[in-house]
Amino acid sequence: MKKLTIKFKFDGVDTSTNEISLFERKYHVIFPDYLKAFLLIYGGTRVEENKYLTQYTVSNFLPLLENRNASIEMILPVVRDEEEGVGRNDLIPFATDPGGRPFYVSTGESDKGCVYYDVFGLVADTPVRKIADTFEEFINKLEKE
Repeated sequence: MKKLTIKFKFDGVDTSTNEISLFERKYHVIFPDYLKAFLLIYGGTRVEENKYLTQYTVSNFLPLLENRNASIEMILPVVRDEEEGVGRNDLIPFATDPGGRPFYVSTGESDKGCVYYDVFGLVADTPVRKIADTFEEFINKLEKE
């Protein structure tokens, strides 16, 4: 996977492998190994390579735990809620765009590793749009604006 250039890391958002394990048990989710490794380095950061294709911009990679900023812990329950969010238990938010819309990676059997963008509330047939076949493809295609 491509190495990204960190521009900024939010204070107090470092993640440990123990915190990931505790989070997985608490929220009944299993992070893929590549996402665990990614969170240990890039959770709670802004990077220089923030443009995916021409229409998607990553503002922040989310920290794992809830703090003063958006986090995986803050967004995950909303994603799982059928009335407020997407209603899928197999999507894990990992980043947001400048407007706060999340990017997700799927842990589902039929689309494991696919990356989705939250289009909930926009004129769309579904609340999410698939934008990459794999997490690695998404990261590798990030470019500087």
